[in-house]
Amino acid sequence: MPESPSINDVIESSHPPLGSRANTSLIRMVISALLVCFTLLFTGAPPLHAAEESDSNLLELYYEPSDLAVSAATRSPRPLSRSAEDITVVTAAEIEAQNAHNLAEVLNRVPGVQVDLRGGLVTDYSLLGSSFRHVLVLVDGVSMSNLSDNAAVIAQIPVGNIERIEIVKGPASTAWGSALGGVINVITKSPRETAIPGGSASFSGGERGTRDAQGELTGTMGRLGYYLSGGNVRSDGFRPHNASDSNNLYAKLLWSLRDKGSIRFTINYLKGAAGEGVFPLPARLLPILSEGTVTSDLETSRLTSTLALNYHLTERLALDLALKGSLLDADSRRYFLTSGDTFQLVDNKEEAAGASALLTWRQGLHTVVGGMDFDHGHTKTSSDTFTLLGTFPAPSEGTNDKWGFFLNDTIAWERFTLTPALRYDRTSRDGEFWSQSLGATVNLTDRTLLRANYARGYSLSTINFDPAFTNERIWAIHAGIETTEIPFLWLKAGWFRNTARDVAVNGERLRLLKEGFEVEARTTPFFDTWLSLGYVFIDARNADTDRRLQEIPRQTWDLGLHYDDRTFRGALLGHYIWWNEPSTRGGIAFNARYDDFIWDLNLGWKAYKGQNAEAELFFTGHNLFNGRQYTNEIFVNPSRWFEGGLRIKW
Repeated sequence: MPESPSINDVIESSHPPLGSRANTSLIRMVISALLVCFTLLFTGAPPLHAAEESDSNLLELYYEPSDLAVSAATRSPRPLSRSAEDITVVTAAEIEAQNAHNLAEVLNRVPGVQVDLRGGLVTDYSLLGSSFRHVLVLVDGVSMSNLSDNAAVIAQIPVGNIERIEIVKGPASTAWGSALGGVINVITKSPRETAIPGGSASFSGGERGTRDAQGELTGTMGRLGYYLSGGNVRSDGFRPHNASDSNNLYAKLLWSLRDKGSIRFTINYLKGAAGEGVFPLPARLLPILSEGTVTSDLETSRLTSTLALNYHLTERLALDLALKGSLLDADSRRYFLTSGDTFQLVDNKEEAAGASALLTWRQGLHTVVGGMDFDHGHTKTSSDTFTLLGTFPAPSEGTNDKWGFFLNDTIAWERFTLTPALRYDRTSRDGEFWSQSLGATVNLTDRTLLRANYARGYSLSTINFDPAFTNERIWAIHAGIETTEIPFLWLKAGWFRNTARDVAVNGERLRLLKEGFEVEARTTPFFDTWLSLGYVFIDARNADTDRRLQEIPRQTWDLGLHYDDRTFRGALLGHYIWWNEPSTRGGIAFNARYDDFIWDLNLGWKAYKGQNAEAELFFTGHNLFNGRQYTNEIFVNPSRWFEGGLRIKW
C-alpha cells in the first residue's frame, strides 16, 4: 500500500514547477474566488448591534477607543478584536512616554520586532526573525523600503508626527503584495478640528552633543484642515566616526467634503547624514593597500507625497483613490582613516510612482474590501572603487512594474469572525503571485478572545540583481489567545509556524522552517503603577536537514515598571535579545556580545497644566548598568548616557 502523504508533502506540492504554474494558478483563482463569493451569500442578514457593542469589552481597559480600529491587515478599518492576524498597535501616547527620537527606537520596544540599533542611520531589523527584506514599511501608504535591497532607513523616520503604528507580524501579502514577513504601517496625525491653532514644541539635549528639536502646528480653516511638522536630530556619536544629523519636514492638508468624505494631500521630506564607523579591510587586500582601516559616511534624502480621495458613494459603499510618488538619493563614501583618500563611492537613485483604488462595502454581517494597486519603480546604482583593487563594478539598473488585485471580507456574526482574503500580483521582473489567507476569531466570553490565521505570502527579488535575493514564498499559521479572565491582568499569547522557500540565510538558499511563541502581559494600574512583560522565542531550522540555523534571533525579553498619575510619569524598561550569531562569519570574527539586559529610565513631570496649554519636563537615562548588546564589535552599543528636555503643547 502506498504511504499517505504528510502535510509537508501536500504543502510542497502546491508549489509546482514553472511549466505548470499557469494551470495551478487558474485552479487557485477559481477555488479562492469561490471561497470569497460563498461568504457573500449572507449579505442580506441584518447587522448585529449586540456583537458590535461587545467588540471592545476585552481591550477597552488597555487601549483608547480610537485605537481599537486597525487597517493594516485588510486596507480598511476594523475592530482589533475582530482581527485574526497577530497585530500590535503602538499609540502616540506610548511613543511620547518613551522619549523616542525615531521609529527604530520605538520598534525596539515592541515584542516580536528585533532591532539592532547601530547608531546614526544604520539600523538592522527583523520581524519574528524575518529579515528586513521581507518586511514592508509604510508611511501614509507609501513604501519606505528601498527598491535596491528592500530595506527602510527606519532610524531616519521621525516619530513626532505619528498617530499610531500598526504592526502585522506574519505574511500580509493578501493586502499589500510583497510582504512575506509582515507590515509596519505608520499612520500620521490628522489635522485638529478647531479653528484655533494647536501644536507643540520640544527640545532635548544630552551627552555627546545629542540634540533633538521638533515642532508641529495644526488646525482647521473652514473646510481645510492642516497639520505641519518639522525638526532636526543630531549627535556627535558614541563611537568613532559615528556622528549623525537628520532633518524632517512634513505637511498634511485635508479638504472636507462634508458628509461625503475628504481629499488628502501629504508631503514628507527626510534628509540625513551619518558616519557608519571604522571598518578593518579584508585580509586579502592588506598586501595591496598601505592602510588597514577605512571609515564610511552615508547621506540619504527621501521625498514622498500622496494625493488621496475618500468618498462615500452610498451609506454602505465607500471609494478610496490614491496617487503616490517617491524620490530617493543615497550616497555612501568609504575612505581611508589616516589619509582621507576615497576608497569607494556608491550612489543609489530611485524613483517610484503608483496608484490604488479600493471599494469598501458594509452590509449586514460583512465588510468587503476589493481593489487594485499599481506601482512603478526604477533604481540605478553606480559604484567607483579605488583603482589599486583593479575592480570597477558596472552600474546596476532596473525597473519593476507591479499590478495587484485584492479582495477580502470580514464576516462578523455575534462572537465569531471569519476573514477570507485573496490577492493576485503581476510583476514585470518576477512574474505572477497568488496570495491567500483565512482567519477566524471567537469571543469565548466577554474577556477571552481566540485567534487563528493561515496565510501564504511572498517577497520580490531585489532590483540590484544580487543573485542571493530572489523572490521567496511562505506559508504560515498563527494561533493565539487574548484574555483578561485572570484578575488585574491582561494576557496575550500566540504560537506560530511557517515554512519559506528559497530563503537566503548565511550564504545558503534553503527551505526555512520557523516555529515559536510570544507572550505579552500587563497588569491593571494599582496606585497608578503597573508592570509589563513581553517574551518571544524563535526556533529556526533548515527544513530539509533539520539543522538549527544561526543569524536569526532566538529569544527576546521586554520588561517594564511603569507609573503615571497624569502629573508625574516614569518607566524603567529592560530589553534583552539573544542574537544567535555565529562566532565567525565569512572567516571574520565579529566578537558579538549580548549577555546583558539594557535598562533605560524615562521620567516626565508636567510642570504646568492650564486650560489650553501644558508644559512637561522629561529625562532619560540610557543603559543604566552599562550592558553590552551588539552583533559586531564595530557597532558596540553606547554605555550609560543621559538626556533631558522640555515639551510644550497648546
